[in-house]
Amino acid sequence: MSNFRFGRNTPKEIGDSITNITPLNTKNSRNSIWRQFEKFCGERKYVFDGNTSTEKLAFILKDWGYNMKKVDGNDYKEAVIKTMWNVTAKQLQELYFNKFGIKFDPFVDLEFKGSRNARDAKRRNLQIQPEKRKTSSSILTLEEYNKILKIYNEDTPDGLQKMFFYVAGLELAWRGCEGVNVTIKHFKEESDNCGLPTGRIEYNCIFSKTAQGGSHKLTDSKWLATNTTDPRICPVRLYKKMLSKRGKHITTDRLFLTPNPAWREPSSVGWFKNSPVGRNEMGKWPRTAAEEIGIDIKKKKISNHSLRSTAVSQLAKAGVGEEQLIKITGHANTFSIKPYLQLDGDHHYQMIDKLRANSTAMEESNNKSTNCAPSALVQMSKNIVTTSPSTQTPVNYYNCTIINYNS
Repeated sequence: MSNFRFGRNTPKEIGDSITNITPLNTKNSRNSIWRQFEKFCGERKYVFDGNTSTEKLAFILKDWGYNMKKVDGNDYKEAVIKTMWNVTAKQLQELYFNKFGIKFDPFVDLEFKGSRNARDAKRRNLQIQPEKRKTSSSILTLEEYNKILKIYNEDTPDGLQKMFFYVAGLELAWRGCEGVNVTIKHFKEESDNCGLPTGRIEYNCIFSKTAQGGSHKLTDSKWLATNTTDPRICPVRLYKKMLSKRGKHITTDRLFLTPNPAWREPSSVGWFKNSPVGRNEMGKWPRTAAEEIGIDIKKKKISNHSLRSTAVSQLAKAGVGEEQLIKITGHANTFSIKPYLQLDGDHHYQMIDKLRANSTAMEESNNKSTNCAPSALVQMSKNIVTTSPSTQTPVNYYNCTIINYNS
C-alpha cells in the first residue's frame, strides 16, 4: 500500500491527460484555423512577440475578423467567420499568457471591442447573401420520411443499417454526428423488477455534446420501444437484427459498420466488416435518400440533423410541450430548441384553423351578449328611481341606495 495519500502525477502528466481528452477533430480544426491565421499575418507582416502591445493585437484581430478569406479568395459563410475569429482569439490569448505572461481577454476587454465589432459587421454583411447565410437543416414531412423508409430492404446489410438509422435517428432525436459515434454499449435491454424483459431498449449516450465522459449516467435515458402498429419499422426488432448480423470477427463497439461485400444471403452472418462507417459517408445517407424520393436538395437543406429537427417539429405539432421536448433532445433549457421548431404547411394550417375557430367562437359569444342586452336594460330600468335634481332624496340605482345632492 502506498504511503502517500494523494496522487503523485507531475504537471507534464496532468497536461498530457488534459490534452488527451480533447477530441481529435477539435485539435485538427484548431490547428487548421491557426495555420490560416499565421499565413494571413505573414502577408500583412504582423509580428507576435513580447513587445507587441494589446492595442496592436486588437488591430490585428480587427483586420482578421473582417478580411479572412478562403484559399480561393471567396468569403466564408457568416457562421464560420464567428467560429474562426473566436478560435483564433482564444489561441492568441493562450499564446501570450503561456509564452510572455501577458494577460488580456479579447472577448471582454474594451480594448478589443472594435475587433469584435468588425467580426460582427462582416457577419451581418454576409447574412444579406442567401448562399452565405447560416441555414438550419430542413425537416422532413411524415410523408417524405415514410417514403424514405420504403426504399430500403432490411434483408441487405446496407438497407438494414439505414432503416435503423432513420427510425432511431427520429425517435431518439439524434444530433447530426451522434449516429457516427454511437456504440453498442449505449444500448441496454430493459428488464422489470422481476428480471423479465419489458420489450424496450434503454439508450444512454454517455459521451455526448453536453456530457463529456465518465462511467456513470450523465444524460437522461431514452428508449427504443416496440412498434406494434408497424412491426416493419420497429426499432427494437431492427436493432436486434443488426446485432445478430455482426460476425465473431467484429471487435469494434461502434454500431454502424461498413457492409461486407462478400455477404451471401439474408440468413447468413457476417454482413459487416470490422470497420465503422465514417462521418462523411454517413453524412451522404440523408441527402442521397432525399434525392431518391424526389426532394430537391439544392432548395432544401437535408442532413443528418434533419431527423432531429423533424422529431422536434412533429412532436410540437402533435401538442407536446417544450419542457417534455427537451427531455427528448437532451437540452438544458427550452430556449435551445427554438431553432428546431420549423413550421410546415400542415402545421401552419392547423394553427390558422384554431385561430379561425377561436375568432368564430368569440363572435358568437359577442352576438349572444348583444342580443340579450335590450331585455337586460329594460329589467334594470325598472329598478331605477329618479327625482328632481332640485331636491335631496335617495335614488335607487340597481337596488343600491345613494344620495343625490343638488348641484
